[in-house]
Amino acid sequence: MSNADLRAEIEALRREIAALRAERKTKIDPEEPAAESTVDTLMEQMRTLAQEISAFAEDTEKGVVNHPLTSVLGALVLGILIGRLFHR
Repeated sequence: MSNADLRAEIEALRREIAALRAERKTKIDPEEPAAESTVDTLMEQMRTLAQEISAFAEDTEKGVVNHPLTSVLGALVLGILIGRLFHR
């Protein structure tokens, strides 16, 4: 899973949470079955997102192990770019 896919998934979750908040401006009553369903759905989506982020981290680690020089050079270039952005 690419970084762009993860960002898209996070943005979709944010939009869904905002829509749910707008839909239910009152406090969620845990005794209400619909509220439990909504909470369960959000919790499942958060678990899925955590699994995807974990898989992405593992893929990144494998990439660094397989290409250490490229990774170090990439980090160096990224550090220089970030340093120049914040220096101004």
